[in-house]
Amino acid sequence: MAADAPAGVSLDGFIEIFGRWRKEKHPSAALGTGEADWVDLADYAHLPRGPGIVLVGHRCSIAFDLADPGPGILYTARRGLTGSHAERLGAAFAWCLEFAKRLTGEPEFPKDVRLRTGELELRFNDRLETPNTPETDAELRPAVEQVLSKLIGAGGYDLGRASDDAIYGFAVQAKKSEPLDALLGRLAKPRA
Repeated sequence: MAADAPAGVSLDGFIEIFGRWRKEKHPSAALGTGEADWVDLADYAHLPRGPGIVLVGHRCSIAFDLADPGPGILYTARRGLTGSHAERLGAAFAWCLEFAKRLTGEPEFPKDVRLRTGELELRFNDRLETPNTPETDAELRPAVEQVLSKLIGAGGYDLGRASDDAIYGFAVQAKKSEPLDALLGRLAKPRA
């Protein structure tokens, strides 16, 4: 999820937040009954257009990233997603939004950083499983559009190519920005 951040923004707050989260067993309600199993905290803040601060887990990783296409929250699903393509994408979006909501609510979150919920980039990093081919697009695009239509609304977004042409993915531009709670509410599973 894209963010506005001044040049040279201090990432010290993310070190404090992620350091605290690393000690917790259940960092997010979005993980349900599973645990993130955090294994590492990496500080790449010294790289001007690098990965920033990364909290690495067995199930997922979360970062405040400074690399292209620009600063923002980077969520990477690693394992634990099940179901159809749409179900797995919906869960990944829900986890990302849940982490973003929790992160922005932390007292150490930099006051000069603002999330742009209307700008997202979705990448499928496994080049063997999801090569950037027409066949992959035919298989995954319907699921991507289904989830984005639920999240943002049918016709409420433009879908372009991701910033890295070597990786299959999309740049998503919503026609309007909405609060994280509104987006999360659309992806919430109905209670039994």
